[in-house]
Amino acid sequence: MSANNKTNVLSEAFIEDLFITCIEDSYILSMVCEHLEEEHLPDRNTAAVLKAFKDYYREYRRVPNYSIIQQKLAGKNGALRFWKEAYDNGEALATDECLGLLEEYLKRVEFQKTYKKAGEVYNREGLESAQQLLAKHVDWMRTFSLTESTYTDVIDTFTTRHIQNRAKNNSRGTIRAITRFYIDELDNLNQDRDLRGQLSCILAPTGVGKSHAARWIGSQACIDGFNVLHFQLEGSREEVENAYSAALVACNAYSYEKGFIKDKDMDAFTKELESIAGKLYVRSYPKFNQHVSTINIKEAIAEFRKNYGVKPDIILIDSMDLLNDSSGRKYGDSGERLKRIAVANDLKDIASEEEVWVVTTYQARIENPDWVNDEKNVLTEYSSSEAKGIAQPLTHLITLNQSANERREKTMRIHIAKSRFFPKGDTFKIATDYDHERFFDRQRTANL
Repeated sequence: MSANNKTNVLSEAFIEDLFITCIEDSYILSMVCEHLEEEHLPDRNTAAVLKAFKDYYREYRRVPNYSIIQQKLAGKNGALRFWKEAYDNGEALATDECLGLLEEYLKRVEFQKTYKKAGEVYNREGLESAQQLLAKHVDWMRTFSLTESTYTDVIDTFTTRHIQNRAKNNSRGTIRAITRFYIDELDNLNQDRDLRGQLSCILAPTGVGKSHAARWIGSQACIDGFNVLHFQLEGSREEVENAYSAALVACNAYSYEKGFIKDKDMDAFTKELESIAGKLYVRSYPKFNQHVSTINIKEAIAEFRKNYGVKPDIILIDSMDLLNDSSGRKYGDSGERLKRIAVANDLKDIASEEEVWVVTTYQARIENPDWVNDEKNVLTEYSSSEAKGIAQPLTHLITLNQSANERREKTMRIHIAKSRFFPKGDTFKIATDYDHERFFDRQRTANL
């Protein structure tokens, strides 16, 4: 297709040119793999070709040739016919021209999707919700670019950027800010900053209570009126469901698990739960499943929204060290650090794209009991190999530290190893009550 005819980016001819460019231009291929999704394409044949490109690029990080894509499409007759026609008729585009056309294509397709969805939201939820959806799309259209300048003139754009910030804030005006960790010292330090779009990690050795900490945030946020989606990657579904049930009403976890709670108390707990405005959902994967990736997490969030008509406010993941990243790459033992960084970056993107607070746990492996029992020591990104690398994309790295003596006292030290919102380095002590699924026992903590 000649340059003079490229007026309709929604045409099949443009898709042909785009894919032909992908076998010659590695930068265009990387941008296509990052930004173009199968749902953006007009049919399953073009979507199959895109998947073939992505699968190859994910594994080899270089452009394929015609034959490689042809082999990957074996058995898909419609996709093979399209690919042959594209190869015969398509024409590779210049990099800048292709980026501009791809950007226009994405904006048009996203507009069509949003326009359709806005009508559905209007019929289901009313005018205000539809307006919020359209306002969010307008904000995305204003900021999305594949060809933006490397440099921004801060002075010349001062007023424009403030108007954009105001519009963005107004479009989110009805979205309630998430401001609490539900641990008093951390809440005081946070000073009501909104945690949406942020990624926080709780790092602790086995048995200290990182899962308790995650469930504490989840249960208290639910009681506070937020919608919580918890992904459990280790342990059984029943285990986490029972623990959350006890946490919501502060009953004895063992008694709930064994069914020992008296009927009168159960009636009182049921009535108490009726007053909770938030929702709490658990998605459990098989124990120690090494095949769950951040793609599964993202797909599950979309499935959750579709099935329940509820958008989560907080995503909890227990535990991040059992997640794989979205690249599908096999790192091996020597690449564990690179894998941790890739997973953390994926989760940071999810937090930003979904406008949620993502809280994850991570297991620290400390083999020296003397180091752990010395209460002058705390876990940091420097003293724990597991924390190296993941700290960079995190908003918060919070470590749980407990000596043998503190375990007997049911206390621990919380250390702020990293924070973008408030100073790092603080360490403070809290009391726990795990018998009643209370990670933070406010009364006992006040008396320490």
